[in-house]
Amino acid sequence: MVKVIIYEPGYEEEIVSLWNKCLYRDPINIEVFERKILLDPNFSHDGFLIAIKDGKPVGFAYNVVRRYPLLKDEDERDKDRGWIVAFGVDPAVKGDEVGDVLIEKSLEYHRRMKRKIVLYSPYIPNYFFPGIDIEAYPHEYSILLRHGFTEVAGAESYAMDADLWPDFKFPEDILEKERRLKLKGIEIVKLSTKYIYPFMSFMKNHMPADWYRHARELLLHNRKEQIIIAVKDGEVVGYCQFWNGEGYSWHAPGAHFGPFGVREDMRGMGIGSVLLYRCLVAMREYGIHRAFLLWTGERARRLYERFGFRVTRRFKIMRKVLG
Repeated sequence: MVKVIIYEPGYEEEIVSLWNKCLYRDPINIEVFERKILLDPNFSHDGFLIAIKDGKPVGFAYNVVRRYPLLKDEDERDKDRGWIVAFGVDPAVKGDEVGDVLIEKSLEYHRRMKRKIVLYSPYIPNYFFPGIDIEAYPHEYSILLRHGFTEVAGAESYAMDADLWPDFKFPEDILEKERRLKLKGIEIVKLSTKYIYPFMSFMKNHMPADWYRHARELLLHNRKEQIIIAVKDGEVVGYCQFWNGEGYSWHAPGAHFGPFGVREDMRGMGIGSVLLYRCLVAMREYGIHRAFLLWTGERARRLYERFGFRVTRRFKIMRKVLG
């Protein structure tokens, strides 16, 4: 018999241990659990479900609905959406009962919250992966399918890695691209104080709200040197950044590349390629041996591959419309 309870203080160590057993490719620690779950403004304890069987936790499902917008003036596009951010079943447990009960209870939660669509699992700002890794978690994938989730067409995402040490070969034409951009008045530089206001204006007006939030937090930790910008006529028209892991020191120099973006009207000129190049150079200067990104689409994937990135994981975004 499976019983489902909601999160209560005191279960943290058991949850982290269970998470790492279920989602072995996406381990966390207590610091990450605190920062990305307990301290998320949208966290609600009744959305974190724990399956108990024979007196011990054997599965979990973490559900979120947005209560607070990422930015004050953000639209209400998420008012009908909810997320199963992560869910897993102990591999030692046989059968589908645990997974079925967790998904059923999760869907009940989202109905109570008056959601019309449930997504697995691209919740921002604190996602752990952009979708389900079918290769790693086939059991969880089959449970989602059985409960009416379908793959979002054209939304396959890729995790990619590139070795930066001891040698890294950049595309032969990249320095020529940078020279041509400079002739057009476009320079690629590390962020400095005089460009902070133009940079934040660019982020607010042209980039996703989560990217704005993340860049601002990086700057609040005095990490300007981890942001590379493209500048034309005093305006920032593109950027990229790098940072550390998922704990409290996430802002420190580290192996995580991105995000990066270019203003829509400035795309197709090679700015993105040179930003990517300069960011990887900066990472190498810090002695970073490997760059990785967790989530990119098909078009950007081809660009990354020119710089030696290779696909390391594939994710499917899943969706269910509630009746």
